[in-house]
Amino acid sequence: MEWGMMLAGLVLLHGIAGFISPHAANAGTDFILKLLGIAAVRPPVEADAGAAPEADADIAAAGGVSRGTGGMTTTASGGSGHAAPSAADGVSAAAGVMPLPGPHPAASGSTAQATPPVADAQQPVPPEQASPGRDTPVPARRAALTFDDGPDGKYTPIVLDILSNYGVTATFFVVGIQAERYPEVLARIRDEGHEVGSHGYAHKNMGRMTAADIAEDLRLADEALREAAGIVPSLFRPPYGSVSDELKSALSEAGKTLVRWNVDPRDWDGAPADDIVSRVLEHAKDGAVILLHSFGGKNADLSGTIEALPEIIEGLLAQGYELTTVSGLERDSK
Repeated sequence: MEWGMMLAGLVLLHGIAGFISPHAANAGTDFILKLLGIAAVRPPVEADAGAAPEADADIAAAGGVSRGTGGMTTTASGGSGHAAPSAADGVSAAAGVMPLPGPHPAASGSTAQATPPVADAQQPVPPEQASPGRDTPVPARRAALTFDDGPDGKYTPIVLDILSNYGVTATFFVVGIQAERYPEVLARIRDEGHEVGSHGYAHKNMGRMTAADIAEDLRLADEALREAAGIVPSLFRPPYGSVSDELKSALSEAGKTLVRWNVDPRDWDGAPADDIVSRVLEHAKDGAVILLHSFGGKNADLSGTIEALPEIIEGLLAQGYELTTVSGLERDSK
């Protein structure tokens, strides 16, 4: 009788506590069951899918993403450096801690669905975060290859073949009498996109000629190039680099531009290929006008030029040069 009254009183107290708080009700029930020697049996508490672990709150706020790496968790840029718990660390969703997005496997026996893995592709870097100058194009240095004294039937075609192989254009200062002899080679120079300038009619030292003789030489050269390939050149390079006031005046009246050079590897003097290459690559600079030949030379031998030309082109390209024509240098500098 006394035990029955006691039990009834406890049940009444349990009901009052249950009205006040579900948590108090659970505690009261546990207490009663312990007095009676009965163990409490409860289903596991399901994780709150909307709650983030407190330890990683700063990562989530900063937009960081933690990715599992086989037992070790790393934090992507934007996080605070806290490592997110993962299944590899023995922490499961059923324990009340939800892993951050990543390839975390579900704990053994858990009914929770695995979080879809985060794509591992690198995200593009916003322009404002990119390294300074990383994507800024660097202006190329420019140089012009020029060939004097042609055309001819031996060396000029080989020079043209080499230029074509590399996709490079150049400027040819041709001699009038050579244009008359090899009009088909001059036409090929024109057709392959190279620039043609005048080198006089008979390759004379025009710096020592009278004004009348200079004017006549320029006229004959223009006529020869016009008849051979329909070309009337606006550029003129004086043979031997010899210039006088009379020549400058005649060029001005003819509407022609005087062109010299600033790199002379002396290929015309029979220099070996290695010397020609080293002289060009050592003295080249932005705006370089490089003097080479496609005919003539000492003992009429330009084998050194032919052997050196591919190395010159490759060396200049490797140094960051853009190879263009003489007129191309003028246009690019404006």
